[in-house]
Amino acid sequence: MQVKVNDVEIDVDAGSTVEDVIKLSNAPYIEGSAIALIEGRQELESHVNKYKISTTQGSIIIELVEDAEILTDFWKNNYQKFIGTAIRWTTSHEVAMGSMVSNLEPTQDEYLYNRWDVIISLSGFSNEATHIIFSKAKHKAVYGVPDHNKGILATIVGGKRTLAKLKNTDEVLNIEPVIERKSVINSASVTDFSTQLKEGNELFTYMEVEANPEAPMSFEHFLKIIEDGTFKVDYESESFVGNDHLKGLEKESEVVEKRKRGVVTLRNQGNGVGRVYIYREDRVSVPTHNVIGYITKGIQVLDIVNENEKVTVLTNPQKISTVALTQKEADEYLDNLGIQHERDGVTDDDAIIVAQEPNYTLQISHGKSIKTLGVPPQEFVEIELYEDESPSTVWYFRKITGLLDGDVGHLRVDMAIKEMDILMFNAVKKEAKGLIPEKTPDEIVHAWDICVSNMACKHIGNIGIRFKDNKDFGPTGEAFSSTNIIGKVVSGFDNLKAFKEGDTVYVKEK
Repeated sequence: MQVKVNDVEIDVDAGSTVEDVIKLSNAPYIEGSAIALIEGRQELESHVNKYKISTTQGSIIIELVEDAEILTDFWKNNYQKFIGTAIRWTTSHEVAMGSMVSNLEPTQDEYLYNRWDVIISLSGFSNEATHIIFSKAKHKAVYGVPDHNKGILATIVGGKRTLAKLKNTDEVLNIEPVIERKSVINSASVTDFSTQLKEGNELFTYMEVEANPEAPMSFEHFLKIIEDGTFKVDYESESFVGNDHLKGLEKESEVVEKRKRGVVTLRNQGNGVGRVYIYREDRVSVPTHNVIGYITKGIQVLDIVNENEKVTVLTNPQKISTVALTQKEADEYLDNLGIQHERDGVTDDDAIIVAQEPNYTLQISHGKSIKTLGVPPQEFVEIELYEDESPSTVWYFRKITGLLDGDVGHLRVDMAIKEMDILMFNAVKKEAKGLIPEKTPDEIVHAWDICVSNMACKHIGNIGIRFKDNKDFGPTGEAFSSTNIIGKVVSGFDNLKAFKEGDTVYVKEK
């Protein structure tokens, strides 16, 4: 039997499950992500009530009326027959599109029509000349319409300027249903891997986001959010879904556009700054939202995903980052991408990259060249952070080190007290406000624990690491009740012991 997976038709055995088909098709999918199953194209289109008519002058959007099933069913079953037809005539009050042969029966009654009505006309009272009439002005006419709703099947809701430009030399290039969220949710379901597929089923496993070329900074922000290949839905509404992973991280204004269905935006100021939104419905542009990019595939998954679920995401282009690689590893990585590589700083093969220029994926993708800054491996330390146990303090640490939106962070040593086996780093007071007690020590601070002083003491936000266990004080010199444990060092122990006041320590997460 035939099914579609992410809009690609494949042949599968009868009784195949969702799991079977995903494996067979090698579809992009990360375990635990939401998927959407649609019974079939006919089922989906049965819930559609808007159509886009593309002409040589532009597009027109029509919306089907309610309570005119004879006419709207005729349109749904026959709209494709109008593709390739001509604009037959235009007057001051109407435009005619067609024609085709139908089985409708004409009437000879005159009716009053309003501006923007869309009417089925049997010209010359013959069903062999079935046209679609677009009303440009309020008028009376005898169109030989079927004996139902005055022949009115729809109204024009978009492209009214296009209608005014049409002439009898123009053509209909295409007609396609406009898939809105309500169309999808009425015909799709979230399903599990054991569900058996049927002939004509359509399965969607991921979304693809194409970058806005004018928003390199905002797109990089989005790439950090989907670092594990998924977009987690922290908030859901009829109009949009949102992710709060980098909420609070300020970004400059970039491109502001209308927030159309499928647009991805970044809030650049105000309440919720740093939050990323993906729109299910159109919204007007506002200066507080940068347009990151656009969903080009898999919007059906966006329509059905719920709060606290996640969606597998691919991007175009994919992230380009050499940070935390060695200079030699970067050579191989960039060569495969066709990008020219210039080494800077320490250029030895084993030097670790801590910065790249340009910094953003879109800039690198466009320029096809990059310069990487290397440092000796001795300046590098690998850490593990306890995000679940100390969320606020880990956020603070990531923010001041640059790990929040970067692959490598850095800290400047404020005090290296050799006789006490302690390294200390200064607080950033602006960011340290409100650090509540989280994961405070129980009787002992272990060697290599990363600790931050909390709001229970005067010197809030100081960071420290001990090289030996201690049962009396945290590494910032504070009581245990004023000390939050946020993580631990997992490699580079000897490197840390060698640092002195004023040195820069580079850190990456395990």
